Amino acid sequence: MYIVIPRDWGDVVSSRDGIFVCEEYSVESIRKGLENGEKTFLIGADALSNSGGWLLVRDHLALFGTGSLAGPNHPSGPRFPNLRGMYIVPRVQDRSVRSGIVMKVPDTRFSTGAELKAFSCDALVSSGIDLAVAAAHGGAGVVFVLNCRTPADRSRADFSFLNTLIQETEEVRSSELQRNH
Repeated sequence: MYIVIPRDWGDVVSSRDGIFVCEEYSVESIRKGLENGEKTFLIGADALSNSGGWLLVRDHLALFGTGSLAGPNHPSGPRFPNLRGMYIVPRVQDRSVRSGIVMKVPDTRFSTGAELKAFSCDALVSSGIDLAVAAAHGGAGVVFVLNCRTPADRSRADFSFLNTLIQETEEVRSSELQRNH
């Protein structure tokens, strides 16, 4: 599993057998992982939401700006990939973790609750979706986890949840591989 999380999340997850934590938060880092044969990516991002906590993304809206597939096609995947079903949403026992739809906006610092309401999404992000799309373009599965904060929330999240999420994702991918072989 290839993990790409924001630097300010700290050292919450460390590399170990089968898991590589990348310190570069970029589409290029995703493509390097694909070139090395990675098939599962866990991508983290900070988000703005009407309720705080953790959100596992099950779909996204990307209506603003250009995406990671704009321009000449990258050889890691087809010109027009099918992005339906690109997200893996592991069943996590923690009831405070929810799943939902995220929308990409230019900058969450200038976003309002009206955007959340108008587009019927659960959270807004300004990063992460391009990375997830690049991974899916290369045929990989993506767990996209958001650290959601409300506009008034300034507290630091409890990142211990990420280790549970990694374990659940490994179990899901392992059972999928066994079914396919």
